Amino acid sequence: MWMANRNQPTLGEPAAELGQVTLERETGVALAGERRGLPVCAPGGYRWTPARGDTVLVIKTGPEEAPCVAGQVQEPGEPGEVYISVAAGAGIRLKADGSVQINGKVTVNGKEV
Repeated sequence: MWMANRNQPTLGEPAAELGQVTLERETGVALAGERRGLPVCAPGGYRWTPARGDTVLVIKTGPEEAPCVAGQVQEPGEPGEVYISVAAGAGIRLKADGSVQINGKVTVNGKEV
């Protein structure tokens, strides 16, 4: 019986693939099937929760490891710049020339600046 199955390809998960977020709090992603409860990885000191409908990169670190959401497909920025933003338009841009741009209402210790 094992001889009959020997020449059939095995269906394994790819090491990395793009999927669409289906659940926000539980972090569900539609890949070949929906995967729920995926951890979200981000740089240290940075917290990110992907929104429903976002296209994200899901990676699997090894054969026994569960996949995790590693990042989101994004528009290219300016070389050497970092931009942190939310859909509502608030954002901070650290520019390559050393300047900082802040968009949105700014509060310091609860008081608007």
